Amino acid sequence: MKVEHDHLEKVSSASPDKALAELIWNALDADATNVEIIFVDGELGTDEIVVRDNGNGFTFRDAESLFSSLGGSWKARKDKSPGGRFLHGKEGQGRFKAFSLGRCVEWRVEGEAPFRLSGVADSLGEFTLEELETTGGKRRGTTVTVRELSRNFHILDTKIAVEKLLPIFALYLRTYSSIKIYVNGEQLDPETEINRTDTIKIGSVTYKEYEHPVELEIIEWKNGADRELWYCTDNGFPLERYQGQIRSIGDFGFSSYLKTSLVGVLNSEGTLGLGELNSQLKDVSDAAIKSIKDHFAKRAIELGQTQIRKWKSENVYPFSHEAISPVEIAERQIFDIVAVKLSESLPSLNQADKKSKSFQLRMLRHAVENSPEDLQSVITEVLNLPKHKLAELSELLQDVSLSSMISASKLVSDRLKFLSGLEFLLFDPSAKKNLKERSQLHRIVAENSWLFGSEFEVSVDDQSLTEVLRKHSQKKGVNIPIDKPVTKVDGSKGIVDLMLSRAIPCNRDDEIEHLVVELKAPKVKIGTTECNQIEEYAYAVIDDERFSSLTATWNFWILSNDVDPVAKKKSNQDGRARGILAQNSENGVRVTIWVKEWSQIIKENKHRLEFIRDKLNYSVDRQQGIKHLREVYSEFTRGVTVNSESDEVGA
Repeated sequence: MKVEHDHLEKVSSASPDKALAELIWNALDADATNVEIIFVDGELGTDEIVVRDNGNGFTFRDAESLFSSLGGSWKARKDKSPGGRFLHGKEGQGRFKAFSLGRCVEWRVEGEAPFRLSGVADSLGEFTLEELETTGGKRRGTTVTVRELSRNFHILDTKIAVEKLLPIFALYLRTYSSIKIYVNGEQLDPETEINRTDTIKIGSVTYKEYEHPVELEIIEWKNGADRELWYCTDNGFPLERYQGQIRSIGDFGFSSYLKTSLVGVLNSEGTLGLGELNSQLKDVSDAAIKSIKDHFAKRAIELGQTQIRKWKSENVYPFSHEAISPVEIAERQIFDIVAVKLSESLPSLNQADKKSKSFQLRMLRHAVENSPEDLQSVITEVLNLPKHKLAELSELLQDVSLSSMISASKLVSDRLKFLSGLEFLLFDPSAKKNLKERSQLHRIVAENSWLFGSEFEVSVDDQSLTEVLRKHSQKKGVNIPIDKPVTKVDGSKGIVDLMLSRAIPCNRDDEIEHLVVELKAPKVKIGTTECNQIEEYAYAVIDDERFSSLTATWNFWILSNDVDPVAKKKSNQDGRARGILAQNSENGVRVTIWVKEWSQIIKENKHRLEFIRDKLNYSVDRQQGIKHLREVYSEFTRGVTVNSESDEVGA
């Protein structure tokens, strides 16, 4: 052979499973209808591997050209064999992988002019070709014999060989049902082992300006098998196995086949073995694994329907209506799977009386709906489930498409409830009359900084301007000596209701934005006095050289329900955005002073949540909002919220 020796060594290195499979593929590409794999035992175990077929083989005249170079297979120029079958190998490398099984490999080709070709691993690239005497027999085909085996491979056990080879050849044997493959007399017969098959369209992937359609075929086996994903050509030939671990929901054994022409392209480029290091292959792998998880989640639900129907007939199933919205469907999927799994592992659940069973299932529903990410730890700490059951539940509960959807929906629904309740507190005549600024409104708002933007966090809460300077210097990572307090123009210290801070995306990493909010009770209308108060805070920052030495963006808000005509006119000047009282920018310190109304803040937040709310098919009425505030912020709403649909003030 005319090829670099180290490259040939690399080609001839393969896993025993792949090496044995390549010998079988060579037989099938030669239109063999019968392939026998025989493990010949010696005194110390298996000492020969024989692969015998009845295919067309190759001629004595072609042998030299086939084995004198790497590649150059006749298959490279064709898509189908002479018998009309789709071809597996086109790279001309598979015949050399036999050397990964043993030191000596012999090809014996029967026919009108039989011959033998042999080589040894010690001299890779050197082959001996010799003609054999014609026996006059009618047998045709090729026999490959591997001797002086490298070691006692696991695959040399008949049962293991069948388990390893069946997933590799399942699609091919289903397509060409007349073909028989035997391992030590045991036939590879996928039809007797398959429970069901499913095909899922995944879409397409673009690689080097070409679109490659992607399809996933899943074979579910009757008996236990590895949970595996194979990268296949678009014709269904498995070339590489996905190296990561795949967990499905339930005790399903399966083989899945990712079929796309992209796999053939990457294989011809020699990059298929890189697996997920190839970004395109990673994308389709991720999509395939998600499809596998979703598929077996549905299968687990299907198999659990008997138990679900039993609970429904006993009136202990904790849902009274069908799931409609995407969130309800996700919640129901998680509940059904987890509940059925627990009933399988905990007989006591099914043996409990009706009242206890109903209570346990309601508690499980509550955990699923309110904290799916914590459900696993609850199950782990309270229930003594087998490790593999916990692993399955863990995989489910970490699934983005289910638990994260529920968590996100709960966050959105809680915020919608909060906004509805806050509207009542601020604008209901009885409620706003009794709402206290510092002990109630201030405390509720401080715990919900997302009202002013999801990136903000509270830095200063009801503290002095000096504390504002201290927090600002900490955020900037600068230690400024604070040897005297920060004061307003009149020399007083001043107390800031809230200061919220966030890093500014884009720009420089160390840029900081602060929002100082001065809250007023809803019955207080913003006028000249209130405007002067927020301006004094802003000017204290502008005029203090300790602030001016640190670049930042400052926004100062005076916030209440309504604005008097004078303040409204001052904050609506030509050339400025509506609501701006004043602006100043010096030495990298940018200050803007705003007049804000609660109706504007609530409207902006509802607008941000509107899209998600519509997608989740979720709506909130006023009573839900009031109930939410009463339950979550009871210590801050006493004497303000109502207890019924009337407007009577509650105690």
